[in-house]
Amino acid sequence: MSDQQETNPVEIFAGDFHRAAIIKNMLENNGIYVFVENQHMGSIAPWQVSSGGFNPVRLIISSLNLEQATKLLEEFNSADSDEE
Repeated sequence: MSDQQETNPVEIFAGDFHRAAIIKNMLENNGIYVFVENQHMGSIAPWQVSSGGFNPVRLIISSLNLEQATKLLEEFNSADSDEE
């Protein structure tokens, strides 16, 4: 058995297409690979993909990046709420 850490997929965000795209770019700019689920549904029928809606756009990352991604997402949400 290898000493490598086990990696599992973790959902870091679920919501509308536009916010998911911004968060995906932020994570990837910080070296975190992001898998996007329901991306096409979000662009075809965005009214059905809103936060808590039917089939939201989901961002999936490796569990190895969870701590860094969570920190970046908290900073993003904090900056977003300061602008309002």
